[in-house]
Amino acid sequence: MSPPQHLIVVSLPGSGTELLHEITTALGYTSRGTMSPSTETAAQPGPGEVYALLEAAYGPERAAALLQAHHRHRDTGSLQHAYTDALHLLWRVWWKRLGQPVTAHTTLNSETEARLNAQTDAGLLRLLPGRDAWYVTGLNPAHVDGGLLRHWAATGQPAILYHHREPRDRALALIQHLTRDDGNVGTIPGHLIYRDILTALPGTEERLILALTDPDFPGNEEARHTGWLSRHPAVLTVTHKELAGRDPGGTTTARTRALAHLANWLGISDADTLNMPVPPTDLPGLTVTT
Repeated sequence: MSPPQHLIVVSLPGSGTELLHEITTALGYTSRGTMSPSTETAAQPGPGEVYALLEAAYGPERAAALLQAHHRHRDTGSLQHAYTDALHLLWRVWWKRLGQPVTAHTTLNSETEARLNAQTDAGLLRLLPGRDAWYVTGLNPAHVDGGLLRHWAATGQPAILYHHREPRDRALALIQHLTRDDGNVGTIPGHLIYRDILTALPGTEERLILALTDPDFPGNEEARHTGWLSRHPAVLTVTHKELAGRDPGGTTTARTRALAHLANWLGISDADTLNMPVPPTDLPGLTVTT
């Protein structure tokens, strides 16, 4: 069994996503979506991946012209610019098929986006370069592209990993993040709104009650629509408690078992699960990254 080329990682806000991101990176995947790779881990396109994307985005004639200019005249700039634009549009199309929100305004070419959007789900997956783990905070079947779900039901691709945490622990982690002293909670609108709401409350108890009862609190809507993932036999479910080990109340044995199970599920037989990243001891609850 060869490792799946792409993963969809559903990790609810406050679930310890940063730790899982570090683990999947150690297993050879580049994080995309709500988690971003460092420049050291960002993968380069493999053989044949550049032309395939250029052809799908611009048509065979322009793709061939770009490559010819590169080989004959060493015009690397035009090729790099065209490939980068096509890749960003490919990611945008893929992100929308996952049912995720995108920015309405973009300077990228709408005609090229429409050409990529016409690709089948299988074709779109083949165009995605590298070996990526696409992190999302939720996967609502009502919002995900129906063709993609049918493709997944028929083929099991892309593989789906569901990562979650006990509701109270998840709420506390988010409260800690949204009430940090420097106020730097990122740019997600919901986080900015609830930063102000939470800081206006007198204490942790009042904040926790709000987080557990307010349906609009970050992560609560996603949690309501991800229950199917924990019940589906083709989805691997893993908890933050299992991955983090002893610090959040788990055990070293459970962590070792969970990491081995994850590596085996991915078909990675040579994974060094004993030396996988561990949660930071100074900020164990700071888990939401934008």
